Parts: sequence; C-alpha cells; structure tokens
Amino acid sequence: MNGGVRYLQSLGYVRADRIGAMGFCFGGGMVWLLCARNPDVRAAAPFYGSAPATSEVGNIRAAMLGVYGGTDTGINAGIPALEAALKQNNKTHKMMTYPGAGHAFFNDTGRAYNAAAADAAWRDTLSWFSQYLKS
Repeated sequence: MNGGVRYLQSLGYVRADRIGAMGFCFGGGMVWLLCARNPDVRAAAPFYGSAPATSEVGNIRAAMLGVYGGTDTGINAGIPALEAALKQNNKTHKMMTYPGAGHAFFNDTGRAYNAAAADAAWRDTLSWFSQYLKS
C-alpha cells in the first residue's frame, strides 16, 4: 500500500499532497493501518474495517471517515475505543453507522447488500473526499 501511495505521488497529474484511500472489510482494516503508518495519506474512508491498535491512532494524519453497518456487532464492538482514541489525539474524523445495514452492506454482489445504506455511504464518502482532498 505504501508503494501504491508512492506510485500515485510520482504521477504528474496527481497532487502528491492529496492522496486518499478507501477499502472494504479486510481492506478497510488495512486502510486504518495505512493511515496510522503513512503520513502522506490525506483522507480515507475505511468501510467496516477493524480498528488499528489505539496506540497507533496518534500517528494518523488523514481525515478519517469510518463507515459501519448498524447491525455489524463484531466490527462495531471496536468503534467506541477507536473513536475515544481519535478524539483524545485530536484527529479529524467522523464515524458513520448506517441503521439496518450489516457487514458488507456495500457489496452489491452479496446477500448483505443494502442499497439505501450503500447509496448514502457513497454520497458521504464522495463528500468527505471532496472536502479533504479538493480543498
């Protein structure tokens, strides 16, 4: 993932200081880790990703939009500690939980797909990236 960030930064048509990341499920957890370990990511939207260790949250420089399904009790159990660490470290963040949506609600090929939640999450993600990557 760090190699991907460096590659994007090497492209003449990419603003090297405006790198964003998003991922889903395992990929969402990897986005949290990327942001905790790579200061060049400016904004991110991890979808129902496992939280990083709270000891790593202080390293995050990216504006973080956490995207979660309201009925995803396993992943959601980590949200309170993560949000407390984000607040304690004065990190720009917003945690979005979509009622009635479960884990993998954005995956339109799976049984957990929730069109209303996916649509809302996509609009929220685009707005987040617009705010933190375009400005």
